[in-house]
Amino acid sequence: MSQNNRRALKKEFDATNMTVYFGSAIFSGGITGIPNLFLKYYRDVGITDSEMMLVVQLLRLRNEENLLMPSLEKLASCLSAEPVQVEKQIKDLLEKRVIGITNYYIGEEGVVKQGYDFEPLVFELSEVWALNQKKELDKISEKIHSPVIKDQSNQDPGFVLSSREQDLCHAFENEFGRLLSPMEIEQIISWLEDHEVELILEALRQAVIRGKHNFKYIGSILREWHKNNIRTINEVENSQRQFEQNRQKQQLPRKTGVGSEVNSRADAKKKALMRSMYS
Repeated sequence: MSQNNRRALKKEFDATNMTVYFGSAIFSGGITGIPNLFLKYYRDVGITDSEMMLVVQLLRLRNEENLLMPSLEKLASCLSAEPVQVEKQIKDLLEKRVIGITNYYIGEEGVVKQGYDFEPLVFELSEVWALNQKKELDKISEKIHSPVIKDQSNQDPGFVLSSREQDLCHAFENEFGRLLSPMEIEQIISWLEDHEVELILEALRQAVIRGKHNFKYIGSILREWHKNNIRTINEVENSQRQFEQNRQKQQLPRKTGVGSEVNSRADAKKKALMRSMYS
């Protein structure tokens, strides 16, 4: 055991306070942390229950006693197994590439020692975790884009969409070239509370024409139309037509002078704002 891991013992010992001493030993004896993902997925990596305990003991001996490669006898004393059984399990873990053997430089001692390497285990766990994450995302995507179930009384409203909502979401996905996130789908559903599908599609079309592939810009168009009491495509076209007519009427010879220059700048700002919305 290394000098750093030696535990100091009390000079005086009272057997009547054994429970208190035991509790103190729990806190001072250190803890071997086992990641929850390791406990969850170790079987998917190909580790048996007995091999799992062997890995846990390897981690404990490394952290508590600085043993990078404990002997078979040492491991057997920590497990309900004979050294020959432990040797077979070590070989199996190496063949499965769950653990490896590598050289470690011990700076304090200035020597190089062989020890068990847990990087292969991390790699295998990351592969299993990534695969399970993809499966979960695929399930969510399937729920979002699944056909409408007639009886929706017990369905999650966040994932069951009406045919109108599905068609609108698919239109956005086709324009954006990707699947929508749950938050984006909720945004579209909220738009449908105040706007007709045709109006939302027109806002999408105008945003795409201007190269604005984002929901914030589309939402600004819809808010502007709602504020101006524009509810249909015809009203959008009439508003744009009226804007063009007003712009043509205002294209008159400009007066000279400071006041006219200030007014022209103000008019230019208004025109730029209106052009961003309707041109």
